[in-house]
Amino acid sequence: MRTIRRDRRAGRTAAPGLALLLAVLLGACGGDGTGDLTAAAPTADPAAEELAQHLEELSGEVPGELGVVLLDPEGTEVVSREEDRPFTSASLYKLFLAHAVLDEVDRGTITLQDAVPGLGTTVEQALDVMISWSDNASGAALGGWLGWQEVGDFAHEQGFTATTFDPDTGSEDVVAMTTTPADVAAFLDRLRRGELLSGSSTELLLGFLEEQHLDYALSSGFSPDVGFAHKTGLLQDVSHDAGIVALGGHDYVVAVLTDGWSDYEDSAPWFGDAGREIEAYVRADTAAPALTPSP
Repeated sequence: MRTIRRDRRAGRTAAPGLALLLAVLLGACGGDGTGDLTAAAPTADPAAEELAQHLEELSGEVPGELGVVLLDPEGTEVVSREEDRPFTSASLYKLFLAHAVLDEVDRGTITLQDAVPGLGTTVEQALDVMISWSDNASGAALGGWLGWQEVGDFAHEQGFTATTFDPDTGSEDVVAMTTTPADVAAFLDRLRRGELLSGSSTELLLGFLEEQHLDYALSSGFSPDVGFAHKTGLLQDVSHDAGIVALGGHDYVVAVLTDGWSDYEDSAPWFGDAGREIEAYVRADTAAPALTPSP
């Protein structure tokens, strides 16, 4: 399992203001349901029970619906809520698109240095800005090149059957897609285990996620020593964040999807609060003594 580097933000130049950052993102990117957060094993893990309670309280501040999946270092579910509910994926679709593109690289069908038709950049450059800056022009060009139907079929073949691709219903440079917290969490879990791509392609995609420049969501609630390789998704009424949380040599997968916001900036403080709750659980879990079998 790859170790996510810590405190990548510390070496960056000062980030632009939230309003400007989100405005840039929306320029580049372009349901009802109920369910309680549940801890996978509340009697065995009081910290998970507490996290579920706190996140359920926070769910009352989400105007629409909240979907959550948190997986521990072994891939075991810690907490979940509405994990199978479809959400407009916003830019989370780029995770599945990057997988499809890098699978073609692994197969030798294309190379990282090939020029992307109509874009003027290489495949590697397009993947970089698509993930680390959420550039939707790169996503639209890569998806159009591979074929959206083929990208969707590939995602389903790989087991991400709840993730859909429907570009024809979107506007220019904004592709209408759906996904679920469960599919996003499963993707990240399999990525960190090296089960989706070759070693070099896995390293490349994880590196792009680590270099994420859009840190307005969960990471805004994390302490500097917490690593977070992640991807955000943002539209006017939709805000998501999903990635791999790293602390003390342990990696956790988290997917948090929300909708119903009247304005995208409203979601940022909420995500900071959610990030602090998730970090509190991770710290408690990594500090807990390991259980040893009885003689």
